[in-house]
Amino acid sequence: MKTGAEKSLQIRNGCKEKRSMASGCLRKVAPAVFACFMGILFAAGCGARVPRYEALDTAMGTVIRQSIYTREEDITAEVEYIIETLEKSELSWRLPDTEAAKINAAAGRGEPVMVSDKLYEDLITLLEVSQKSGGAFDFTVGPVVQLWNIDEWAAGEQADAVIPDKEKIAQALQNTGYEKVVMENGGISLSEGMSLDLGAVGKGLACDRIAVFLEEKEVYGAVISVGGSILTYGKKPDNTPWQVGIINPEDTSSMIGTLSLKGQWCVSTSGDYERYVMVDGVRYHHILDPATGYPADSGIRSVTVLCQSGVLSDALSTACFVLGKEEGMELVKSYGAEALFVDKEGTISMTDGMRDIFRETGEY
Repeated sequence: MKTGAEKSLQIRNGCKEKRSMASGCLRKVAPAVFACFMGILFAAGCGARVPRYEALDTAMGTVIRQSIYTREEDITAEVEYIIETLEKSELSWRLPDTEAAKINAAAGRGEPVMVSDKLYEDLITLLEVSQKSGGAFDFTVGPVVQLWNIDEWAAGEQADAVIPDKEKIAQALQNTGYEKVVMENGGISLSEGMSLDLGAVGKGLACDRIAVFLEEKEVYGAVISVGGSILTYGKKPDNTPWQVGIINPEDTSSMIGTLSLKGQWCVSTSGDYERYVMVDGVRYHHILDPATGYPADSGIRSVTVLCQSGVLSDALSTACFVLGKEEGMELVKSYGAEALFVDKEGTISMTDGMRDIFRETGEY
């Protein structure tokens, strides 16, 4: 399911495959994606050029954009395979054979479901963020997410948006709560009626898996966008920083500014403009407050988090959106991460480290 920004992306016939820098295939790229790849055309030093391979596709219900610099073969198809495999074998609650679906199916049985070492490590991280955020991020919010079904509304797959009854929301909340999760010895078990929903961190998880893969290859540098999560890796041949744009929540065709990054980083943004529906003049977005079961209302329009872990940047951006600026700032600082907040008045606030790498649009 595509976000509102992603719907503007049009792929011309015959141009969906990966392409090299010399390709003449033109595309209209959604602002969120284009901004992330601005300013990456360059030549390597010492008179030699490092080949650049690009690919544009969809997976995990979002747009995947790759730009990889390597003197080896084109590996963009392998990156796409990593993303698809992650969704189909680990994360999706809709596919019965994934690890997440098996955990959900076993809820209430009292028997832990053994998962892969990597997923177990990621779930430990998510449980910690749930605890440190006081539940502002909660990966057991699945029953409430399924009740709202905002993704399908926003994608136009369901004609009429119907706001859930308060009683149904209250009932769904009874089947949530990270404190009910039991994790030990590589296994995880849930109480009856509970279900994991890893949608909020799936794209960050993909960035982490891709980064491990790139380390095994002779990749000079890369910037890869998995929806609202972006991975920068290595460096440009000319050693200039990667430029990552941050969308303006008030006008998604523009940016509030850019981040200048060198090396490996993960950037995740959570915003109320990504997936939402309007009902009777009220915007109902997809970021739910686990405490209330309703879309979060902390006075924030978007939060961008920067750190070296994709799963952590995704989880923190969601938690900070729910918490609001003051508590959110404290949370990211406790992890040594950086964050930028845009509130409903359009005011930008950020951590000191983010201020060092952020340039506001029009600021030169």
